[in-house]
Amino acid sequence: MNFTHYDLGGLGKGRTVEVALQGNAANVYLMDHDNFERYNQARSFQALGGLVTFSPIRLQTIASAHWHIVIDMPKGQGMVKTAVRIRDSQPPNISTNLAKFKPSEEQKRSVANSKTSNAPPIPETKQEPKPELKTVTQPPKLEQISCPKCGILTVRGKFCTECGSPMEKICPGCYIINTLENKYCYECGYRLS
Repeated sequence: MNFTHYDLGGLGKGRTVEVALQGNAANVYLMDHDNFERYNQARSFQALGGLVTFSPIRLQTIASAHWHIVIDMPKGQGMVKTAVRIRDSQPPNISTNLAKFKPSEEQKRSVANSKTSNAPPIPETKQEPKPELKTVTQPPKLEQISCPKCGILTVRGKFCTECGSPMEKICPGCYIINTLENKYCYECGYRLS
């Protein structure tokens, strides 16, 4: 029976393993090394997880041990893409119930020719250092123009900060906003004044 195997290595108790699936529903098992060997030999095994119909699923290690993730298809049919990551935080919807599973008939028939799709070991996730905050000592320089109505030097914007007069005009040809200084629309060339 074909299955996808992720060797997670040694993980302490309470670590969260997140498995993302894309495609069909699949059996997802988080198991220690002894149970992985039992699974590989098509014997009854204990694991966290089971049939998963949503993504992602989060499972939590219940002891410090060497852990494995195994993903296989119910009845050996279908396709699924997988991704696994180990999280330090404990998000909601975590399964911590250990269950007993029996090998499927498909697994029993194909245990002699079992091919594993070994994914590379998952590196430990490291938290990225937070970027250092920089203090701005001077505000950015804003472009200033003279208001055509009151003549006061003001920040370029939609309205004069002194008298409230409009500082932009809308082109009646294409409805693009132009500055008051424009004699022609910069977009369509329509005469504005």
